[in-house]
Amino acid sequence: MVPVSTLPSELRWSSEAHSVAEADALLTRLWSSAEARRSLAASDSGAKQIAVRTGVMNLVVVATGEERGIHAAATLQTLPRSPSRTLFIVPRDPGGPADFRGRLEVFCAVTPRGDGTSACTELLRIDVSGRAARHLSSIVSPLSLHDLPTLLWWDAPIDATSDDLRQMLRGVDRVMIDGTTQLGSGLVTLKGLVEATSRAGVALSDFSLIRQSRWRDAIATTFDEPLVAPFLDAIDDVTVTYAGAPEGRGPVNIVKPLYHVAWLASRLGYMVIAPLRETASGWGAILADRSGHAIQASLRSRTTAVHPGTTLGVVLHAQRRGSELTLEMDATDQQVRARAAVSGSDVRERHFEAARATEASLLGDSLEFGEIDPLAPAILRKALELIG
Repeated sequence: MVPVSTLPSELRWSSEAHSVAEADALLTRLWSSAEARRSLAASDSGAKQIAVRTGVMNLVVVATGEERGIHAAATLQTLPRSPSRTLFIVPRDPGGPADFRGRLEVFCAVTPRGDGTSACTELLRIDVSGRAARHLSSIVSPLSLHDLPTLLWWDAPIDATSDDLRQMLRGVDRVMIDGTTQLGSGLVTLKGLVEATSRAGVALSDFSLIRQSRWRDAIATTFDEPLVAPFLDAIDDVTVTYAGAPEGRGPVNIVKPLYHVAWLASRLGYMVIAPLRETASGWGAILADRSGHAIQASLRSRTTAVHPGTTLGVVLHAQRRGSELTLEMDATDQQVRARAAVSGSDVRERHFEAARATEASLLGDSLEFGEIDPLAPAILRKALELIG
């Protein structure tokens, strides 16, 4: 992990701790001693140079299980710059014996100021089990740098109703999740998390929502076409097709297809007349535009080899003055295709070059720019209405 993208960093200090108090004491002692800070600077010039901790942010990462832990660690390695302090927490066996194992590391890079000052960041890898694994807030609060903003990346299914999460939200400024990794349909967790973060005044970023910005851009651009634009206020059917699970594999997370409908409804001012309900082919809801005309919203499952819950296509239908518009959208890893037809005659087919965002790029952008999707709060509110 590097503090600044253009500066090579190296490990300058490491230690181990077996409790929160011990970890806090070791780091406090390290930075309170001028002698220790000079040793972190690792100067060969003989000058009394010193190390300083960067003033960026805290990043708290929660990754349950070895597989998610490895995935999250690999993602962190790709960041263009590191937070001042990263708490990488891997909770294990909450019903087992209490255990706390912390690996504390400080990475430093010489700044380009010419005085040999080293800018340093900290990585605290913490494995916990037993009671501490059920009360992560007891780790996050005392080990965060309290003069810096704190971002929480929960790279695992999350219990949005837990007291521990509510306690943790009191000390963070933003929560980052991937809605597609939540259990079941994902709707219960999404609703609980949106409500919990709203009550706490904490921003919420969902990587699965941000990923869909390329779909939204393509749809919006298509309606700029002169022959398509008049139909924007006459949409009567929205159908989102998503990958279903093989037979007998249980419920499919539908957060991604839900977000397509929520975005359209939030931008066009649709009201939710009947929230989402399961149907024989997927899910359905009824919306209404500002004039009261009904709009059918359908999320349809289709068996495929693609990962369950992935959006396969979006179709919008509209009727106006005896003419009909059909707008069909699909996507690959590198582009989005839009095909518009009016009364059966093709208007135009366009290919939008837009690569699917990786989790590494989403995390990096979230840390660098904060809220990278200004429409997200309105979309999340409309998603709540659709969930009902």
